[in-house]
Amino acid sequence: MGQKTIVRVDRIDPSKNIVRGFKAVDVLLDRYPEHLGEMRFLALLVPSRLSIDEYQEYLDEVIVAGQHLNLKHGDREWEPVQLFVGEDYARAVAAMQLYDALLVNPLIDGMNLVAKEGPIVNQRDGVLVISEGAGACEELGEAALVISPYDVVQTAEALHQALVMSAAERRQRAAALRSIVESHTVGDWLYEQLVDLSQLANN
Repeated sequence: MGQKTIVRVDRIDPSKNIVRGFKAVDVLLDRYPEHLGEMRFLALLVPSRLSIDEYQEYLDEVIVAGQHLNLKHGDREWEPVQLFVGEDYARAVAAMQLYDALLVNPLIDGMNLVAKEGPIVNQRDGVLVISEGAGACEELGEAALVISPYDVVQTAEALHQALVMSAAERRQRAAALRSIVESHTVGDWLYEQLVDLSQLANN
């Protein structure tokens, strides 16, 4: 079967819920030790507003969370987390091509482009694990695994489900995601936002 890959691509921002993502992988490896040595978590994080203390402190918290995972579960031959901090779009696209599970778990977000770019470029029929706080969840949820952004155990279970899912179900979900993304343009999304704003103004 080969090593499975979980990917996340995010700005370093507390709303992106990155630390809980690491905690979910910790729970995953505690509950399902069969994944030890058989998966990797690629976290590609873009620095954002690091001149603001809150953001710098959050980056420090993220790095500590990744190091904790590697110290707890890793050994000389294998570490579960590979953390990349920097702006490298080519690396992000390459990672999205390879994921078996794409984790998008913001507390709250607008139209998350990673949730849409991932299924288009992915070459492994990867599974999207998306939080109900993501704006894209309304569109993509029917073909994804939907989680609460606050529930670490639920997120861990969804990641496990994604990693052990049958090839047939993966293909079906991946095809559905691509179809949704390709049929729903940025213009469609903008129109929907304008309609929502108009309705709010009229209430």
